[in-house]
Amino acid sequence: MLIAQLTDLHIKQGGKQAYRKVDTLRCLQNAVQHINHLNPRPDYVVITGDLGDFGTEQEYQVIRQELEKLQIPLRVVPGNHDHRDNLRVGLQQLVDFDHSEFCNFVVEQGEQVLLGLDSSVIGKSYGFLSSQTLEWLQSQLARSSNKSVLIFLHHPPMHVGLGHMDVQNLTNADSLYEVLSQFDNVCGLCAGHLHRPITATWRSIPVWVGPSHSHSVTLDLDPNAPSSFSLEPRAIQLLRFENDSVVSHISYIEDSDGPHPFFDEQGKLID
Repeated sequence: MLIAQLTDLHIKQGGKQAYRKVDTLRCLQNAVQHINHLNPRPDYVVITGDLGDFGTEQEYQVIRQELEKLQIPLRVVPGNHDHRDNLRVGLQQLVDFDHSEFCNFVVEQGEQVLLGLDSSVIGKSYGFLSSQTLEWLQSQLARSSNKSVLIFLHHPPMHVGLGHMDVQNLTNADSLYEVLSQFDNVCGLCAGHLHRPITATWRSIPVWVGPSHSHSVTLDLDPNAPSSFSLEPRAIQLLRFENDSVVSHISYIEDSDGPHPFFDEQGKLID
């Protein structure tokens, strides 16, 4: 299974620029076009939150118009900038969920399972998994105990050294681990929120954080660094999920110079 992760869209009403600097609507259009032209084509696109910037009905109208152009099945979990009720209504023609209240999803394909968890707390920046979501997760993992599982959520469970973001991580990560530790079929977690490509291990569980296709959180590991963003090369994350193996690739959206051959027509390394 090949999954394209898209995260942190931050679309504003009317396509307004974010922070008076970032054309997030244009960035989303470019990312959708990039994904549609990938070869091989991903089996799924998973958006890990912050589709809107304020979670308004008007924002999801703009978002829906762009996501309708995706030629690949779509799954979504909300982030702290979203409003789950508005998201459900605004995107009901594109996505569905497997929980009556929280925006959780499950996808099964052969021996692989994708689980999406709603870590949003309406009106708050930090993440929290409700008791209902944790119970749902436990039941899904038990039902899929003989299959490999990859979990998607917005808020990462660990600190990464970006102080102004670490205070907004998943605040009940211990509760998540209590559930995951009962099973041996979870291959890892995939998160968003940080606007940076980050790989980590959290309590021996692999975690991949997707990069930004629009604006990046500035890489400044000074504990007192101010909250800021930078315009770095735009990219998405591709996850190749086979058996019990997950491999992450960063796919850059901007044009690059290549591909160029390593070997000449006679099969000799070009010197």
